[in-house]
Amino acid sequence: MIEFFQNTLSEITIIQWAVLVAFGVLFLFRVGYRIFFSLRILIQPKTKPASGDKVPMSLLFTVRNEEENLKRNLPEILKLKNADFEVITIDDFSQDSSLSVLGVMRQEDERIHVSSLNQETRNSVKMAQNIALKAAKNDWVMALPVSVSGFGPEWLSRIGELAGGSYSFIVNYSNVAGAKGFYNRLFRVETFLQQYKSAGFYRVGLPFVYSENNVAFRKEIYFQSGGYGQKVKEAYANLELIMNSFFRKKNTCLHLQAETAVWQTVKISKDDYFELLNKSIRIESYLSFTKKMILFFDEITRLLFIPVFILVIVLLPELWIVYSVLAGLLCFLQLLIIKIILNRLNERKLFLSSLVYDLLMPFFRVYYRWYFKQRSRKHKWKSKI
Repeated sequence: MIEFFQNTLSEITIIQWAVLVAFGVLFLFRVGYRIFFSLRILIQPKTKPASGDKVPMSLLFTVRNEEENLKRNLPEILKLKNADFEVITIDDFSQDSSLSVLGVMRQEDERIHVSSLNQETRNSVKMAQNIALKAAKNDWVMALPVSVSGFGPEWLSRIGELAGGSYSFIVNYSNVAGAKGFYNRLFRVETFLQQYKSAGFYRVGLPFVYSENNVAFRKEIYFQSGGYGQKVKEAYANLELIMNSFFRKKNTCLHLQAETAVWQTVKISKDDYFELLNKSIRIESYLSFTKKMILFFDEITRLLFIPVFILVIVLLPELWIVYSVLAGLLCFLQLLIIKIILNRLNERKLFLSSLVYDLLMPFFRVYYRWYFKQRSRKHKWKSKI
């Protein structure tokens, strides 16, 4: 066997050597990334034990034409036991009966506080959040969509316990509930993989998030940052912009567990899915140079691995078994990590679709990132005119 490999390697051309070396470099980078970033997500660091001391929380809801969701979901949140919290709702110029529904609920439960924007305005979500943060009585706050309908009985209680430590941020899992539809599945997988990716960055001391949902934080951080400032015109991201500027591993608790996870019941359309992609691109554009470079090398090596794998088999078929074993090892490592994390989160029916999506997405993302930037440039050019 050794003699066979020696004879094969001694006869290969410069081009074959170049492709073989390229495959080796890509393989080592992919394995290194999986071990250094992804595999470390499985480490379960000790969190603050339940002591009975629960930090009171202010839940922030920006509401726009959410009459049905308010009637269906808000009462369920108010039924939560063993948690000290208030609900701050800002009606964002709803055209339905959302404000009236909130008024009735306010009379029935004094924990609900209601305010509103009385006209259509640009950047209204950020303005509404600013009002909500100023109105919050508690030191810890958390932004949530009113479509949140799935959560465990200890969801808020457990987050309150974790907030009692030395942290400034408690990052928890959130996604949409499973439903029929192609774009619902795409949205769910993309959301899961975004949080899976950011969790890896957290483990190596470079934390950031793609979504503000279900992330508890000290409200003083928002005011220390001066609010949104120049970022108020950002169309796709909101509190994520503030959070990502202040995240540090020492002040952040990543808690990817089903007990603190939430799910939204919402119909997902094609536009919703592409808005999710747009948001991730914009959030990445605000990250530090180090994070951007790691994200770039992760994406480019994933993009190149399959073509180079195919090319090396075509040019050096004699060694196909070696390449297949190495590629299989890489695939198995990814499969194992994703399966364990999905089990922790009690996420169902995302396993195979996550693997396939993660394999094919780099090719689409390169095109879509280019398309998004071109469209953004055209929009800026038209706005100047």
